[in-house]
Amino acid sequence: MRTLIDQGYESTLALKEHITIEDVCSHALNGDELAKQSLVRVGNQLGKAIAITINLFNPQKVIIAGDITMAKDIVFPAIRRNVENQSLTTFHTDLPIVASEIDKQPTMGAFAMIKRAMLNGVLLQKLLED
Repeated sequence: MRTLIDQGYESTLALKEHITIEDVCSHALNGDELAKQSLVRVGNQLGKAIAITINLFNPQKVIIAGDITMAKDIVFPAIRRNVENQSLTTFHTDLPIVASEIDKQPTMGAFAMIKRAMLNGVLLQKLLED
């Protein structure tokens, strides 16, 4: 974002020395077009990575966590568009893509998955196979 501003693109973030994701989300939600475009690009990249994950694991739900969810109305449509274009239709049809309800703890989902795998024995089986 700073690089684009330095190249002359207009943004309400131009006066900020250090730009955080919270700043980008806040300014995008308040109409900053460069911030919006930046978040759409982030959503596109996330969507591509999520589509690969969907094709590999066929999840029941995709939960997005972290500060980026502040601007979910901007980011999530880009994610959804890429998921629909790059994952198997049967895997993404009716697949919920939602913001985490565990605020400011984006690693909690990964811990929950590991705990679940440990409890049902899947993780132990995988470890013993290798």
